[in-house]
Amino acid sequence: MFKRILQEPLLHFVVVGSLLFFYLSSIDTTTKPQIVITEGKIKQLTAQFMKTRQREPLKDELTALIDHQIREDLAFEHGVQMGLVENDSIIKRRVKQKIEFMLNDSIAGIEPSKEELQGYLDAHKETYMIEPIFDFEHIYINPEKHENTDAYIAKLKMHILNNIYNDSGDSIMLEREFTQISTAQVARLFGRKFAKSLDDITPGSWQGPVQSGYGLHLVKIDTKIPAHAATLDELGTTIKRDYRNDAQKKAIDSFYEELKTQYTVTVAQEVQ
Repeated sequence: MFKRILQEPLLHFVVVGSLLFFYLSSIDTTTKPQIVITEGKIKQLTAQFMKTRQREPLKDELTALIDHQIREDLAFEHGVQMGLVENDSIIKRRVKQKIEFMLNDSIAGIEPSKEELQGYLDAHKETYMIEPIFDFEHIYINPEKHENTDAYIAKLKMHILNNIYNDSGDSIMLEREFTQISTAQVARLFGRKFAKSLDDITPGSWQGPVQSGYGLHLVKIDTKIPAHAATLDELGTTIKRDYRNDAQKKAIDSFYEELKTQYTVTVAQEVQ
């Protein structure tokens, strides 16, 4: 009989409820924590409702939203007092994310001056180097198609001297001419060895053969913009983004360093 009573679900609720009531009644209430629902919070609740329902909430609906928020805040405050939050990694992570989001959001609205961006660029010149840019054309030679590759190349060079090279060379699934193409882009198309070889070619004349992942090429560089440190005109948007990212990181680091001064932080020694 007694065992059957202990198995009743209703009894479990009564016991848990009694224990919870006993615990809450033991909490010091001489200084009551405040639950404040600000106008800003009400606007936020209204905006969330409108985003979901595509309309403004009715008076009763808004009252229900506010009541739900009050219950949520009350539950959280009591959870803190009961120690439920103390070792909850999910809640800790969420609070940390929210604080850092607020810091990041405040900095995201800052508009750095041109002088600040230039100072940042000067301090990080090595990060913002622009690689060489080429305009070039090439004639492809597939060694597998020719018994005497050297003789074929010599023939192509004669065509070049006579300006009849436009239709010369073997077919390849690549453009014949490239404009404003960077070293990295050349490397992706032809391979690193070919891209590196362009640095040694003097613009204005056909030279080669130059080896690529496909075979051999005769190459003429029409124009070449050497590698150089970027300017704000060239990479202003990227530099502004990186400036803000660095500012956000520094603000968060500074926030935690300042916060540490308000606490005694103890870290257990690593177990040997």
